[in-house]
Amino acid sequence: MRSASTALRASLVAIAAAIAALLAHVAIDVAGDYVLAHDAYDGIDHQSRAVFAVAILLLGLGLGARLLVHLLDRRCGSTASLRRIVSRDLGTPAAFVAQCAFLAIVTLAGMEFLDCASSGTRVDDVADLFGGSMWLGVGSTIAVAALTGWFVHAVVRLIAAREPELAKLVYRLAGAAADAAAASRPVRRTRGGSSVLERALMLARRGSKRGPPLAIPG
Repeated sequence: MRSASTALRASLVAIAAAIAALLAHVAIDVAGDYVLAHDAYDGIDHQSRAVFAVAILLLGLGLGARLLVHLLDRRCGSTASLRRIVSRDLGTPAAFVAQCAFLAIVTLAGMEFLDCASSGTRVDDVADLFGGSMWLGVGSTIAVAALTGWFVHAVVRLIAAREPELAKLVYRLAGAAADAAAASRPVRRTRGGSSVLERALMLARRGSKRGPPLAIPG
């Protein structure tokens, strides 16, 4: 259980930091065109943004699937296990935001380093990894990470607080989807076009009394 809660916290911090780094990367690129004499992000193909967008999507889908399995496994029980894990291991918003901000700064620098390496651009200074200005790059990343980390922390605590209601809703939706799939399943038919049930009923009727003779083709 301890390892699962640690993995959950690490995944949440990672996805929040990745989102913050991606948003900050775009914000620095836009702001640098107006406030910097030399924007180090200009003239570089930022392929890392697409890579990180896909990684964030996959990680989000993985966390969502894990949460869905957890809610289905509870079967509307009264024990709020997710709430207990979140309250014990998620930590305070300040600590979560601090970890998110630190990881976002490192991630953003790594993103730009990969962009420079793939495009053959030389990195002369660490500030180049932050758009040409440490104040602009680091400050923007911390600001975006603070908002992103706080938002992710709040959403997770809200989901944990509503766990029993969400479990009931998910379980009912899953049951309704299963019933709809069973009802829409097509009836298997024979070569003549009649269904298997209709064929069985016809044979049963013929077995009880003699039917008319079949026509002989001329």
